[in-house]
Amino acid sequence: MSNIRFSVNVPVYNAEKYLHECIDSILSQTFTDFEVNLIDDGSKDSSGAICDEYAKKDSRVKVFHNENRGSYATRVFAVNHSEGEYCIFCDSDDYYDQGYLERANELLNEEKCDILYFFHEPVYDGIRKKVTPHWSEKRVFEGEDKKEFYTAMMTSTDFNSLNTKAVKTELYKNDTIDAEKYSFVKNGDDFLQSLYPVFNAEKIVFVPECYYNYRMHSESLTHKVDPNIYKSNFAVRSVIWDNYLDGTDILGENTKRVFAMRSARSTMNIVKLISQHPELTDDRKIEIFHDIHKHKFYAEFIEPNLVKADLERKWQFVYELFSRHSYKLLLSTVKMVTKIKK
Repeated sequence: MSNIRFSVNVPVYNAEKYLHECIDSILSQTFTDFEVNLIDDGSKDSSGAICDEYAKKDSRVKVFHNENRGSYATRVFAVNHSEGEYCIFCDSDDYYDQGYLERANELLNEEKCDILYFFHEPVYDGIRKKVTPHWSEKRVFEGEDKKEFYTAMMTSTDFNSLNTKAVKTELYKNDTIDAEKYSFVKNGDDFLQSLYPVFNAEKIVFVPECYYNYRMHSESLTHKVDPNIYKSNFAVRSVIWDNYLDGTDILGENTKRVFAMRSARSTMNIVKLISQHPELTDDRKIEIFHDIHKHKFYAEFIEPNLVKADLERKWQFVYELFSRHSYKLLLSTVKMVTKIKK
């Protein structure tokens, strides 16, 4: 490991519209002890050429041009080529506030922690929307106190993003999960890559401060409902259960029951999103519902361990129709509710 403080890793894919602002926000940081790894994941636009331009102008910039492998494998690749003490990420369509790395370095010097968490705020058409952080004051988690953080992580999406945390690079590198095996994961890949570091960190610190701007636009991956999203969801949840929750009391006295409930809630939300998908026929939606039912994680974990009364009422109703294979009634009900809300 070199003496570089931060490795700032930027997975790049067809981001020519926003890439200059992203890289400029990194290179203009007031704290300068960092490297920038730009990982061109097989871009078909001018993104690769833009990356090369910056490498010629700034010696801190390294560029890698790969065949398209997806975001998860690309981030693992970035970590494996990181030389900094801490890794931090930035999506190629997002950008940093100027003092981000300086503040991160200051807090890491104070706390001597393995993982430092900030939070992010979305930007709509150039306007940043205020978000209430999970905790209103700085929190330190070590020893038994880490269980509180694990519970928060499992019950909220506030801690999924790689972009709002500085993680000791060795924690990422010690993760033995097969990147190629999970390269298909498109939703939840940040969470998947966060698991090993979080569960193996000795000290985690959260600060209710925001320096990361998360751009919301129609091309964002998170705005696209993939009909196969359930496969990613189940894959990540299987890793969580098999490697980190089974046999623990992290989520309370009955961790299995709680995790089954949260997994069912997530699945029913996916069922709702697929029901509302404008480009899928009803026959295709029903085919997907059948596939969800047959999936090993759903059939062998969620159904046997779920207590339906644990779900909120709206999800109880969706689950009741779904579990009975009443797909046509489910689709017509979702359509009617959607129409009424509009």
